[in-house]
Amino acid sequence: MRVAPRPLVTVGIGLGYMAIVAVTWSFLGFEYDEVGSSTSTVVEGIVVPVAIGAVFLAAATSYLGWWGPALHEDMRAPKWLWAVPVFMFLPGLGFLLGGSGEADRSAGFLLALGIGCLLVGFSEEILTRGTGLVGLRGGFGEALSWFFSCLLFGLIHALNALFGQSVGSTVQQILIAFLAGSVFYITRRVSGTLVVCMLLHAWIDFTTFAFADAAVDAESPTVALAGAQWIAFVLALVGVAVVLRRASRASGRSADSLSAA
Repeated sequence: MRVAPRPLVTVGIGLGYMAIVAVTWSFLGFEYDEVGSSTSTVVEGIVVPVAIGAVFLAAATSYLGWWGPALHEDMRAPKWLWAVPVFMFLPGLGFLLGGSGEADRSAGFLLALGIGCLLVGFSEEILTRGTGLVGLRGGFGEALSWFFSCLLFGLIHALNALFGQSVGSTVQQILIAFLAGSVFYITRRVSGTLVVCMLLHAWIDFTTFAFADAAVDAESPTVALAGAQWIAFVLALVGVAVVLRRASRASGRSADSLSAA
């Protein structure tokens, strides 16, 4: 590593990314509530700002020399916690299999949305549970690193309130993002790689934006699988308690070994 990990680096990168998105949205005159309503709003609201942010994050990670620990996880979680990303995957499948929608689903729209969601998956994961988590671990124990990585994930969505989203909707989004952050944290720990988090994140955003306006009935898979997200949230919090307890015990054993020596 060229630069030693520390939390202030994570804070600086997070502020830099948010500033890039905010300046780009301001320049384009973008309103958040319009995102996903058409191909042009996907390009202006997602693809362009997040692509610029992704370049910034990739450059920062390269300069710091943190790609290895950002993408790979050495502290693994029990295999049963694979249930967390599986349950988080299911609501998107429900959207995909659900009724016909009224939104613009042209080939151009879906292509732009797919690119945009892949960029979001890369950027928000490398920021919060990749490079960001590396920096947090440089100054905090694992419990605080988990907490602040989830908090950062929530707070980057606070930006939406400055561009037309209601305060109430933004607060709700921040809380949901914090819970989702625990899902992605567990996904990183159980899979051993941030790449799975990036793909899951992109899948969730893509299916939500592409099919949120779908007309569904009570028998639709969309309805049947919607609750799987909340199962994922509960399992993720249980998983966090399990892995943090293990980390605490491992840290205690290491301290005992050092004192004995």
